[in-house]
Amino acid sequence: MTLLTVINFKSITKYLAIITVFVFAKAVTAQTAVEQDVVALDNKNVQETLAAMDSVKPRTKTRFLIEGVAGVIGDYVILGSDIVTAKAQAKREAGISDISSCELMESLLSEKMYAHHAIQDSITIGDREIEGRTEGQIQYFKNALQTNDDQKIADFYKKENIAQVREALNRVNRDGLLAQRMQERITEQVEITPEEVREFYKSIPEKDLPLFNTEVEMAQIVVIPEPEKEEVNLVINKLAGYRADVIDNGADFAAKATLYSDDTGTERQGGVLSLKRNDPFVKEFKDQAFSLQEGEISEPFETMFGWHILYVEKIRGQIRDVRHILLKPYISVAQVENSKAELNAMRDRIILNEISFGDAAKEISDEEKTAQNGGKIINPNTGTGRIEVTRLESDMASTLQFLEKGDLSGVIEETDPRMGSTNFKVVYIIDKIPDHKANYANDYLKIKDLALKDKQVKAINKWRNEKITDTYIKIGAEYKDCDILNTWN
Repeated sequence: MTLLTVINFKSITKYLAIITVFVFAKAVTAQTAVEQDVVALDNKNVQETLAAMDSVKPRTKTRFLIEGVAGVIGDYVILGSDIVTAKAQAKREAGISDISSCELMESLLSEKMYAHHAIQDSITIGDREIEGRTEGQIQYFKNALQTNDDQKIADFYKKENIAQVREALNRVNRDGLLAQRMQERITEQVEITPEEVREFYKSIPEKDLPLFNTEVEMAQIVVIPEPEKEEVNLVINKLAGYRADVIDNGADFAAKATLYSDDTGTERQGGVLSLKRNDPFVKEFKDQAFSLQEGEISEPFETMFGWHILYVEKIRGQIRDVRHILLKPYISVAQVENSKAELNAMRDRIILNEISFGDAAKEISDEEKTAQNGGKIINPNTGTGRIEVTRLESDMASTLQFLEKGDLSGVIEETDPRMGSTNFKVVYIIDKIPDHKANYANDYLKIKDLALKDKQVKAINKWRNEKITDTYIKIGAEYKDCDILNTWN
C-alpha cells in the first residue's frame, strides 16, 4: 500500500466527477435517431451496432449514424460525439483542459458499468428524485444565462422545446443516480480500523507523505449594524402595500418584483425562484414557500437578507415555483459607526483582561451559531475546530497570515455581496498549525479519511475487475492505443 494508491483514487474521483459536468452535453447533442437507443438497447440492436463497428459500409445513411459509436457496455452505447462534446464541456464548466479522450472514455465506461449492474441488482431511482435534480439543473442554467424564458434554454442546447431538454436531462440523471447508488452499495460495508489507519500511514515513504496546508483554530465576534425601527416599519408597510395592490387590484406581482425588489439575482426575472424542501434556502423563506397554497401571497416576513413577500405561482409535486420581493431597511452611517464603536470597545476590554473572549462573544456577537459557543468556529466537514487557511475568503486569509496563536485581530470590516450589507468582526487565534508533512498524532482524522478512501477504491476496483469478465464490452478501434483501457478489453 503506497501513496500512489491514494493519488490514483483522487484521479478516479476527478474523472467520475467530470461526468456530472459533461453528461448533459451528451444528452443534448446526440442525434435523435441514436438517442432513442442510448439508454437501453435490446440484444438485437446491440448485436447490429457491434457488427457495424466491425464492418461499416461506405456512403450510406447507416454509416453516418453508426460511425460515431465509440463503444458498447452492457445495454449502453457510448458515442464518439460524447467524448468530443465532453471534453469541451469539461473545459468550459470545470476549467479542466488536460483530460484526454482515453480518460474520458474510461470514466464513461465506469459510469455505464455501474448503471448497468445497478439495474441488474434491482436498484431503482424514483421519478421524483430524477425530476427534482432535473428542475434544479434547469434553474441553474436559467440563472447562468440570466433568463426565465424556457425557449431560450431549449435554443441554447439545440432542442425544439423545454420538454425535450427535460427528457434528455431525466435520462442522464437516471443513469448518474443509478451509478451513484451502485458505488454506494459497493462501499457501504467498507470500514476502517485504527490499526489499518496506522498501517496505511506507516506504508507511506517519508518523502511521499502528503503536505497539509496551514490550519487555524479560531473564535470570532461578529457585530451587524441594525436599522432603526422606523426604517423597518417603512419597509413592512411598502411590502404590505404591494401585496394589497396585487390581491385587491390585480396588479402584476412579477412587474413589482422587477421594479422594486432589492434581490439583484432575481429582479430581472420578476423575482422568480424554484425550490425543494432540501434546497439551501434560509428556513424562514422555505417555511413560507411550503405553507402557502398555489396563488397565495404571504404577509411580510423577515430573513437574514431583509424583508420579503412571497407569491406561490405553481406547485409541481415537491417543487414550488415562487416569486418574491425583497426590501432591505436603510441603515444609516451613524448606525454603522455605532456598531463599529461597540466592537472596538469590547475589544479593548478583552485586551485589558476585563472579560474573556468567550464571554464577550456570548454578550454581543450577532452570529448566533458561534456566539453560544464562545465564538468558536467549527469546521462542518470535519466536526473539529481546524480550518485550512486556503479555504477561507481571501481577505480573511490575508489577515490570518500575520496572526499567531493567542493573537487578537483588529476590527475587520466585511461586506457580504449576497446580503449587500457590512458587518464587523474581531478574530482570536486559539491555535495555528503551519504547513507541514502529515503527522500521525496531529493529523489522524485526515489520515483516516485517506486510508478509508484508499480502502473504498480498492473495493470498487475489485468489484469492477470481477464484473468486467461477465459484462459485454466493445471498444472502438480508435481507442486501441489507450493504456488506461487495457483492462476493459
